[in-house]
Amino acid sequence: MIYRPEIDGLRAVAVVSVILFHAGVAGFAGGLVGVDVFFVISGYLITGIIVGQRSRGTFTLRSFWARRIRRIAPALLVVMAACTPFAVLWMMPDELENFGQSLVTTLLSGNNVLLYLSSGYFDTASEFKPLMHTWSLGVEEQFYLLFPLLLLALLALGRRAAASGVVVVGLVSFGVAVWWSSTDPDAAFYLLPARSWELLVGAGLALWHARPGAEAAPRLLGPRAASAAATAGLLAIVATVVAVDGGSAVSPFVLVVPVVGAALVIAFAREGTPAARVLSRPPVVLVGLISFSAYLWHQPLFAFARIWSPEEPPVGVFLALSVVSLGLAWLTWRFVETPFRSPDTVRRRVFAPAIGSTVVLVAAAGLVLHSTNGLPGRIYAPEVLADGATDVTYVQRLIENDAERFVDDDRLNVFVVGNSFSRDLANAVLETYPEARLEIIHQPGVLGCLRDQPRPAHFDERYEAAELILYATDREYPTCVRDDLAQAVADGKEIFYGGAKNFGDNANWIARQAPDERALLTNSVPDEIVEMDHVARDLIPAEHLVPWLDLAVGGRVPITDDEGRILSPDRIHFTKYGAAYFGERVLPQTGLDEIMRSVTPED
Repeated sequence: MIYRPEIDGLRAVAVVSVILFHAGVAGFAGGLVGVDVFFVISGYLITGIIVGQRSRGTFTLRSFWARRIRRIAPALLVVMAACTPFAVLWMMPDELENFGQSLVTTLLSGNNVLLYLSSGYFDTASEFKPLMHTWSLGVEEQFYLLFPLLLLALLALGRRAAASGVVVVGLVSFGVAVWWSSTDPDAAFYLLPARSWELLVGAGLALWHARPGAEAAPRLLGPRAASAAATAGLLAIVATVVAVDGGSAVSPFVLVVPVVGAALVIAFAREGTPAARVLSRPPVVLVGLISFSAYLWHQPLFAFARIWSPEEPPVGVFLALSVVSLGLAWLTWRFVETPFRSPDTVRRRVFAPAIGSTVVLVAAAGLVLHSTNGLPGRIYAPEVLADGATDVTYVQRLIENDAERFVDDDRLNVFVVGNSFSRDLANAVLETYPEARLEIIHQPGVLGCLRDQPRPAHFDERYEAAELILYATDREYPTCVRDDLAQAVADGKEIFYGGAKNFGDNANWIARQAPDERALLTNSVPDEIVEMDHVARDLIPAEHLVPWLDLAVGGRVPITDDEGRILSPDRIHFTKYGAAYFGERVLPQTGLDEIMRSVTPED
């Protein structure tokens, strides 16, 4: 294909948008659509290469995939290898275990699948994942693996059949994206079936450009119209970057704007047009040339800055790191990408051992971090780690208490209602009053009010037999909890609500503290959690509330106990030590104390 500097300029627009979005810079709220622009460019270039080489009789799948490996693997492996020691030194076990999994799945071109499977309530926050951004590489690499096979099969039927096939598959993919965006937004974001339409827009454009006699045939648009179309495409991308809220799921119908904008730029931003002049300026082209490495470096730098700092770093830090990422990108492009991409510079007998050995080392590191659950022995002695005491799985232990009805007349019937926050409340009770005679049934999935319809199976009979109800959720309590409380009291039941709780933006900084400096560390309570606590205190009388934030002094909440043991594995739930620490200090100040002592045998 003929080199077009304006495409590198378009890459620059895409990568700068993504970097400044992740940096939290005002005016780039939709900057993540830069990834969608990258997808269009990739689909266009890859299809052009396949069609061009096939027409000359030089295309082979082996050489195509070898070129992709040379293009992607060297820089990616450098970044992954560079991240690993910092992850081991600075990350807490749960986050480090996830990092190890990401090392392996990224090598397998599947980090997007891992992120999809692990996304949700108990997932590590994305801002603490150094390899989070490799989800888009997973999408592209899966496309590179599958699309050439499809395209070759379609081209065997003729160019018109190939173009029609690409359009049909693209429309199906867009339909999947629309469907998943409402039924499974994580799948719509991460997975190839919902993203391939963006790459196929570029592929269709390449097929149009490669049609017989394309250069000799009359242009689709006249010079002025073509120039206007290219300008409109560039403005569409910029408008989306500025106007779209990228912090939440973006509709595929919205993503059409930057995708079509990128296609218009590629199609019509020819030499002499205003769009081409802007995108072809040497500084812009240079950023485009190093855009792949810049994309690789920025997320680890941002993630480790957050991991290092107890508080969210200011935007100025991320702007400085953005400049650093460009510097590292130039070094990587100059000394890794460029030489390793050329078989004449780095021959196969050097390339294969160098890349292969690095893959083995990175994969081995990932497997070790996964199999050891993030090397928790770096932080705590074996007795602290016993029975999953510091692991996020501790909060799950009540899930199996799901009997249909209460059956033990000698114990207090305790109905635990809500989500994992209700299990935290129950765990605090169990750690604080270990001898109390309790029969517990857990009812997950109730996130609103107790009388909401439809109610889960067996809910009514469990409620009727319950003597004590423990209810908690991570959501702000609705006003109808007042009616629930009044009804429960009228029904002769004791009922208590768990207050808001949160352990700050980041706990990874604990890992950097010496063992004798880890006692009674604190984090700032996020403002939104303080507001949730105020709402709970306004709605729920003090005699029915378990106010966890009573332990937050000066807006700071404990994140380790007196012996330096972590109180939360994920900044929202209790470890065993968190349940004990908060339970022993908060529950005796509530009406639960008298109830629990009444069902605790005397020594």
